Amino acid sequence: MFGEYKLRTQFIKIGDVKIHIVDEGGGLFRYRRGDVSVLLKGPGKGLEIVPAPAEGYGVKILLIDFEDRILIPPKEEVGFYLSAPVEAEVRLGETVIDRFQLSKEKYALYGTPEVGAIARYWKSRVYPSEPESACVLKASVTNGTTEWVEMDHVVVYIRGSVMFHNGKRAYYPLILIEFKSGVPEVNNTGKPPKDGLKPSREPLPLPNFIMRW
Repeated sequence: MFGEYKLRTQFIKIGDVKIHIVDEGGGLFRYRRGDVSVLLKGPGKGLEIVPAPAEGYGVKILLIDFEDRILIPPKEEVGFYLSAPVEAEVRLGETVIDRFQLSKEKYALYGTPEVGAIARYWKSRVYPSEPESACVLKASVTNGTTEWVEMDHVVVYIRGSVMFHNGKRAYYPLILIEFKSGVPEVNNTGKPPKDGLKPSREPLPLPNFIMRW
């Protein structure tokens, strides 16, 4: 699914999305996806299709509601996995020629109408091991307090985030969640959640996110 594709007449399937590349002759190729049509000059570098964070209409944060609540004892750490929404980005060299959804689009208000923000919304089971999902998010929660803490959702800063893939599946970077008080701090580390994954690009520093709600 993800990876590099030579410029030649072929069909490419990315999830449920079909891409058609047509050799038009004279070193020209046409890229088509639905109503999207781009004329490309070749030969040369082929197309690269990589996962992209689910920013949708330009949101900065991803809100994932848990189907299960998580309880973490004082001074303990727990790791888990979530399914997550993802997009695909099509590049020719350094130029992005197309970007599209691979997951159902849904949005929610995070916070209050006065000071809240629109977030990409997703609901997932909490998995103790990596699920069979098109996109996976691995998280680790540390409870540094002296009280039990509970989580039923997580909010992650995703604008401009690097993504990872193994060809068949997409991965968000490892997410670290730390309770220093009653308010968790979420860190998109920019690091792969496991070995053997290919990054979509060079990671950039991202701000930590304070989950006030």
